[in-house]
Amino acid sequence: MDDDFRPAQKYPPLTDDRLSAIANVLRDVRNTTLLLYDPLSGDGEWSHGCRVYERSCFRVRELSKTFPWLTIVAEGPKLRFTFAIGGVPVRFYRGSPDDPPDNYLTTTYGELRQRQMVFDIEGLRTLDNVLRLAVETDREGKVSTVKLVELDTTGTPTGIYLVPFDFAGRNVIPLETKPIDLPPIELPPLTRTEQQQQLNEEEQKRQKKKKIQ
Repeated sequence: MDDDFRPAQKYPPLTDDRLSAIANVLRDVRNTTLLLYDPLSGDGEWSHGCRVYERSCFRVRELSKTFPWLTIVAEGPKLRFTFAIGGVPVRFYRGSPDDPPDNYLTTTYGELRQRQMVFDIEGLRTLDNVLRLAVETDREGKVSTVKLVELDTTGTPTGIYLVPFDFAGRNVIPLETKPIDLPPIELPPLTRTEQQQQLNEEEQKRQKKKKIQ
């Protein structure tokens, strides 16, 4: 296995900010849906998993309306979900990156068609490997990590990469307003009437102070 696997080096569209945007969605959906999980009312792991999966697919579809680099790949089976990051097809599952589920080891028809279409257009070398996002959870069921897994034709992981959460937020540089140099304020000279009025006001203040004392 390649211990120095860097997705963007082998697959240029798979930058950290893009992978992080997907990872954030998968994390937030699962953690939010976990609050609805109620075993005492009859919820089971299967029904909970279905709810998380469908909501995750929905959120990724919604995200694709915002980012042009994210597209949804057409698949034959209704429940199979594949998306593409900059044209590179990816699927996600819950589990260990070292032991993907059997139904995620093979390349789908949608992935094959996506590769033939995009890799030829972009001039990228067509690869036989498949890419999966493995969503790992802790004992409470919350997402602990999301890792990008590269699998060869035998389903063996050839590269694993820890996707950073909230990557875009850490790289936002706040805009600071430039200081504005203002010239000193120039007041027009007081007229005699204004000067006399000012003196009268000051005299009245002094007289009041004397009375108080």
